[in-house]
Amino acid sequence: MEGDIKSCITAISKVVTEDGITILFQPVVSLLSRAVVGFEAFARGVDEKGETIASPGCLFNSSLPIQAQLKVEEMCLKKGFEAYKPLSEKYWDMVLFLNINCGIYSHEESKGSSPHLLAKTFNYSPRMIVFEMDAGQLKGNPPLEMIHSVRDMGYRLSVDNIVPSMDWMDFLHIIKPDFVKFDRRFYEGIENSQRIKKKVNSVARLFSYCSVLPVAKGVETEAEAIALMQSGFYLQQGYFYSDSTDDEGNKDLFKDKVNRISRSVNGDMKIKSENSREKFRDSHLLLKSTMTRLQQGGDGDMNRILEELVKKNDSVVSVYILDSSGKQRSKRLAGRASDPFGLRVMPSAVGSDHSCQDYFTYLNSGFEKTAGVRSPDALHSDGYNYLAGFYYKEGSRRGRILVLEYVDSTPDDTND
Repeated sequence: MEGDIKSCITAISKVVTEDGITILFQPVVSLLSRAVVGFEAFARGVDEKGETIASPGCLFNSSLPIQAQLKVEEMCLKKGFEAYKPLSEKYWDMVLFLNINCGIYSHEESKGSSPHLLAKTFNYSPRMIVFEMDAGQLKGNPPLEMIHSVRDMGYRLSVDNIVPSMDWMDFLHIIKPDFVKFDRRFYEGIENSQRIKKKVNSVARLFSYCSVLPVAKGVETEAEAIALMQSGFYLQQGYFYSDSTDDEGNKDLFKDKVNRISRSVNGDMKIKSENSREKFRDSHLLLKSTMTRLQQGGDGDMNRILEELVKKNDSVVSVYILDSSGKQRSKRLAGRASDPFGLRVMPSAVGSDHSCQDYFTYLNSGFEKTAGVRSPDALHSDGYNYLAGFYYKEGSRRGRILVLEYVDSTPDDTND
């Protein structure tokens, strides 16, 4: 090990003497906008002929003396900013993902140092620079002083090679990154597995709730790209997005690849959207017919009418009636599409107050009907939709609200 460190120090000295840092860029793609939104910069220790002077494992070895690591950090940052200049002039709205050795900023020798100090000398807009930190280096003793100074100056942060865990949820709210990146180990096999798709989609939703944009790295195939986009990972990078040529000499350009993926995903979304419209139409007719029966019947008929409704429709999650103050008047009946146990852990009893719910706010403001989406909960693990309608009973000026919750699709079969 000591010999390896000595050889690394020798190689790094040669890199410093010969100014042997070369910057390579890999695009970060948004499949929503079908465009490149930024570039990640990779530093490599090579000479003018492209021969390796210091390998990445040597160049960024955390066992090197701290002064050597600080020198490499300064060189890589400077080279990265210099190499980015022509790109920023040509594409003014592209962000630069610049890897930093965040471990060194916890040392006493680097006190007061921050990567943004060098960035300021290049006059880049802070919002177009993303300092990327490896998740492994943030464990134990994260350089919070540097992180806070970077954020306070308006620069963005990214955490690379993240592994979702309870510990990382705490870190997210301390570090507050703008992006998190996942490598292939997290999603490998997604194109052939509904289980992996659901896992990836759950993580994408989780990070979106934290106002963090997830990025999938190392994308190698079109099938992976499509499955990732369907699972909520619209930002991707990997060699798949490089222009390529097949064995017969046919070129496959970046724009062609992105357009194909977009068409494929949009085609699937249109089919699902059409199915959702049909289910909404059927549910809306069910809501109207049920309200008509409730208007004509007495209060003693409420639960019987709702029981008949849930027996006739396989897509119903639950149904219940509120009065004009938002108090629940009927039982909340679980339909065939729900887990009845869910009513044990949700407000479902007669007298429960629903006045804080969005649908009640809309209907109480004068709307006759409203619709929306529920997040996954104890009633249904994949989320569901709702329709709510306001009606008056015959001979009464007191209004009632019927809430019908339903699923608009059947669960995908697991394919592992």
